Amino acid sequence: MNKQLTTIAEENGLEKTQAQVILGKFTNFFEQAKEWETKAKTLVITDISQVEEMKQAREGRLILKKIRTEAENTRKDLKERSLREGKAIDGIANVIKALIVPIEEHLEKQEKFIENIENERKEKINADRIAQLVQYVGEDVNLYNLKEMSQEGFVKLLETSKIVFESQKEAEKKAEEERIKKEKEEKAEQERIKKENDRLKKEAEAREKELVKERAEQEKKLEVERQKARLEAEAREKAEAELYAKQKIEEDKKQEAMRVAEENKERAKDERYKIFLKENGYDTKTKHLFHIEKVVDEVRLYKIIGTFNIN
Repeated sequence: MNKQLTTIAEENGLEKTQAQVILGKFTNFFEQAKEWETKAKTLVITDISQVEEMKQAREGRLILKKIRTEAENTRKDLKERSLREGKAIDGIANVIKALIVPIEEHLEKQEKFIENIENERKEKINADRIAQLVQYVGEDVNLYNLKEMSQEGFVKLLETSKIVFESQKEAEKKAEEERIKKEKEEKAEQERIKKENDRLKKEAEAREKELVKERAEQEKKLEVERQKARLEAEAREKAEAELYAKQKIEEDKKQEAMRVAEENKERAKDERYKIFLKENGYDTKTKHLFHIEKVVDEVRLYKIIGTFNIN
């Protein structure tokens, strides 16, 4: 039998007989697969002419597929059988358990008769103590092991809890009274502030109306003054324009007179200049015999006596 399969069976804790049955089902598949493992390694196709080898590869693959399929079917069959066995085992065990548990519980009850009576007594005491204490400590009652606590300890705890509870209630009452008082004072203060704000708002609105009225009157006065100033400015501009126009006309006349006088002066000077030239024998026919030179405000006339060619 294959050692590898035997090891798997042993590692999973199967009994020897059970392991032999399972291994017997799979050993043949394993041996056939190992045999084909050796054959498959010898089949190596490297050329298209190896048709026979390709045929052997196909035959081997189909045989191995059949071995694998049969092994898988065997696995499913064994596992299904195992599941049915497990269900049967569980069912039988549950019947035995259902038979024994009620008897076991009855006998335990008889065995612990005194203990159960004591537990019932303690439970009753515990329930009574919870009912007394819960009104003072609320959910905190679960913090105490009232069932095992002595009567003296419980009485002391109850008294202490009551004192603390009543103190807290008194403090809460005072705090609530203080809160209500504070709320009333705050409400009264808010009412006072609201009235004061309303009064200030009305006064501000009245002042604003008065200011609007004053501003309107002031604006009206300013508009009258602006209109007056505008009319005065227009009159002043008109007077200045008329004065400028008058002065322009007078200035133009003055300039024109000066221009005419200057032209007359230039014309007279030109006439005197022509007379000067004529009196000295200068005209268009003789002008080549003369040389004219301007010196400052004078015109000097020189007559050429003669010319000599030095070449």
